Amino acid sequence: MLKKALLLFSLFLLTGCVERGFELTVNETTNTITAVKSIDIRKEKSVNTAKDIDTMNKAVSKEQKKQTKSKAAEKQTALKEDRRVKKSEEDNAPKAIEEEKIQKRIAKQKEEVARQEKIAQKKETQKRRAELEAKLTKEKEAQKIAAEKERSRLAKKAQEEKIAQEKKEKALQALKEEKEKKAFTQKLAIEKAAREKKEKEEKLALERKIAKEKALQRKKEQEEKAALERKIAKEKQIAFEKQKAEKKRKFEKEKKAEESRKKAAAKKLRLEREAAVRKAKAEEKKVVKTAETLNFKPSTQTYQKFGTSEIHGHVVYLTPAGQEISLKNTKVYLVPKNTTTDYWYNNYYLKNKESASISRSTVRYINATHLNLEKNFAFYGLATGTYYVIIESSYPSNIAKNKKVYIAKKINVEKYKKIMTVFSKKL
Repeated sequence: MLKKALLLFSLFLLTGCVERGFELTVNETTNTITAVKSIDIRKEKSVNTAKDIDTMNKAVSKEQKKQTKSKAAEKQTALKEDRRVKKSEEDNAPKAIEEEKIQKRIAKQKEEVARQEKIAQKKETQKRRAELEAKLTKEKEAQKIAAEKERSRLAKKAQEEKIAQEKKEKALQALKEEKEKKAFTQKLAIEKAAREKKEKEEKLALERKIAKEKALQRKKEQEEKAALERKIAKEKQIAFEKQKAEKKRKFEKEKKAEESRKKAAAKKLRLEREAAVRKAKAEEKKVVKTAETLNFKPSTQTYQKFGTSEIHGHVVYLTPAGQEISLKNTKVYLVPKNTTTDYWYNNYYLKNKESASISRSTVRYINATHLNLEKNFAFYGLATGTYYVIIESSYPSNIAKNKKVYIAKKINVEKYKKIMTVFSKKL
């Protein structure tokens, strides 16, 4: 019963948050509550990010208080239920025989009530059959009257259609005469336009003939001039080709010498890189054996920049008593989804294991930032994809020395989206 009540409460909580425009997630294993809201930047131009994050932060704080109260209430309810069951078992033992007699009397009374109901139901059926027959008789009479009215209406409609047809024929005859008159007027106008066009074409043909003769004369003069220019250009080209061949031979000789130098430098650089890779692998193996926390490094892969989406967030840390505190060395990383981060998130973070080390202990991030004075952060220009937002801080010295605390959330980013999140963790 208690589990069902908790499930109904969780459904009510999720439904209420979705109606307010964001999703609230409670993870009792990690004592973490997160709120996420996603909007389309193209549709909602004026968005108050600070106000939305403040609203989600209040909802997260309210839920933290509810979680604390509900756990105490659950324990109290369970104790009361155990006491009630024990008392009920002790009180009901002497009453079992009397209860059986009462049950038998109730069964006889139920049989009598069922018999009376059956008789009443039979009478009701007969009454309904009589009412139905009367209703069918009335409907037949109504249908007969309606049919008579329909015949009258159709006769009247036929008369009206006949009058309308006669009017339509008269209108068509008048339209036909108007069209014939218009066609004759258009024919006269076309004949006049044809005569004017013919005269204009004859004039243009004469002008084109004169222009053609002038163009032939200019073309002949231009061809003679072009022939002379080609002869001069050919002589210049021969001299240029000789000079070009000499330069080419000199350039090829210098190119061969430069290629030899480049090959030697590339070989030296390759050997240096191989030595650096071997050294880095040796150091990485040592870190895996001793590392207890995540090792964040910038990504060596090329990711698309200048996307169209944003992530805005607010972070809250609470003491076991529910009091808000600030942690030192807090930094927020944006990590692309891959097998390494998936393994760490599913096998260490969600299970709240003490060791946070992962394969080779190195997490490659594409962006990182710090919280501002209001404990907010933001990432801009994100491309479409799935990312992990990982928040790393140092535990207070009175709880654990030289130990890291993490909050993580997997977020799907689509085009033109502004995603707002609130992270709350009870230490």
